[in-house]
Parts: sequence; C-alpha cells; structure tokens
Amino acid sequence: MPTLAVTGAHGKTGQAVIGACREAWDIRALARDKRQAQNLEASGCDVVVGDMADASTLDKLLGDAHSAYHICPNFHGDEVQIGALVADHSRSLERLVYHSVLHPQTQKMPHHWRKLLVEEKLLEAGSVSTTFVRSAPYVQNLKPYIQEALSSGKLMLPYSVNARTAMVDLADVGRAAAVLLDNGMEAGSGWDLCGVGSISHKEIADLLTTLTVGVVTASEKEPPGNTPDEIRMMFDYMDQYGLEGSTEQIRALIGEPTPLETSLKILIDEIEGSQL
Repeated sequence: MPTLAVTGAHGKTGQAVIGACREAWDIRALARDKRQAQNLEASGCDVVVGDMADASTLDKLLGDAHSAYHICPNFHGDEVQIGALVADHSRSLERLVYHSVLHPQTQKMPHHWRKLLVEEKLLEAGSVSTTFVRSAPYVQNLKPYIQEALSSGKLMLPYSVNARTAMVDLADVGRAAAVLLDNGMEAGSGWDLCGVGSISHKEIADLLTTLTVGVVTASEKEPPGNTPDEIRMMFDYMDQYGLEGSTEQIRALIGEPTPLETSLKILIDEIEGSQL
C-alpha cells in the first residue's frame, strides 16, 4: 500500500484521519515524544518522533511517502513558518492535504488568518498537488460543556446563546479526508466541511433536552481569567458574527453527514458511561 504521512497524528483530528485511511494506506505518523509514539505504534502506525518545525524531522516523515495530511496544532504561533517548511519538504509527494479552517480569511481571529497564510505558502510552492480541508468546529468540542449540562441543566458557553455556527462530526472529517486523498481532487481546491451549516447553542440545548431526561437551557458565561488572548478574540468574534457555512461540499464528498442528534447521543452515552 502507498504511504500516507500524517503530522499532528496524536491529536483528535489526526486520529480521525488515520482511522478513516488505515485500510487503504500505510500510515507514517509524527509523534512529539515517546509516549505519543507508543500510542501510535500500538495502533499500527510507523512512527517518526520529532518536531514538525524541524527540517530533519520532516525529511524522515515525508521522505518516500506518497501523500501527506498536514495538521498543525490550533493556535500555534509558528504555523506559517511550519507551513513553509512543509511546502519545502513536500516536493516528492504526489498529494498534500492541509487541514485548514472554515473561513480562514478572518483576520479578527489570528489562528484562522495564519491558516490562510499557510494556504498561500503552499499554493506559491507549486511543487505538489495541494488540497485544503476547511473544517467547521467539531461537535466533539462540546463534550465538556455537555458533561456540565447533564449535571447542572445548563449548557454554558463563553459567547451568545443565539450566535449561529456551523459544526461537523470528526468521523465525517476523516471520511472526507480519505476521499480527498484517494481521488486526487484538483490542485488548489478547497473544501468546507460542515455537517451542520448553522445552529445556535440555544438550539443545541433544546436537542439535549429531547435526548435526555432533564431540561437543558443555554446560557453564556465568562471565560476563565487565564484564557489566552487569541482564544478570547475567537469568543468575541463568535459572539458578534457566528461562523456559519454550507453543507453542500461535504455532501459532495461523503453523501449525508452524520446527523447532529446522532453525534450528541454518542457524546451523552460516552459521558454517562464514564460515570458508571
């Protein structure tokens, strides 16, 4: 089988991509340390240990790989420099998929804007067929808030209960990644991955009420005092503008995305199961 190199392999995005691609690809995964390496090896991956900001590590990872899926940790201040390094070391690849974000052109959220600058770097490199995955926020990110809601009856998030955002299930992100890697979409193409195009936290609370035995209401809470500035900027942006998207592109790749009710029920079952 061809080799797929994956940066950010130990995180939840990397795990979703690896899980969806392992039957068609030999996976070469990048780990930051020995603990991550052991976990990735246990799942059947060939592992390179090192820093994605290090050129020699990228040489080992990308070397004779057929394709790569590049995931830089969210809010990484050096993401643009890392993207430039990845571009320089991807010349022998057949295909590179870069995990970007929904609406990367948003300067008011610096971690989005950096991803747009990486897209620019990769396009300018022009040495490999590059595809951009622009993912909406994950439904799975709601898990700690849902856990609190199941005990308190309040879904409390740090921006307006009426702000409307897109969301996507991580499993659908993996499925879409597998299609993009297997089918070789046109170079420079970008794909918005939204399983739900627009929903508010008030509507999510209503769904949780339907899926559980108790009433759940939505409310806004202040972020903790030690919240980093960029995360506060994200909350401020979401509070004012939301982050809506379209489900058309994910449907073109994988068909019907996972219903939000299904994703939420899985999270509820996981939370309740962990409390037994």
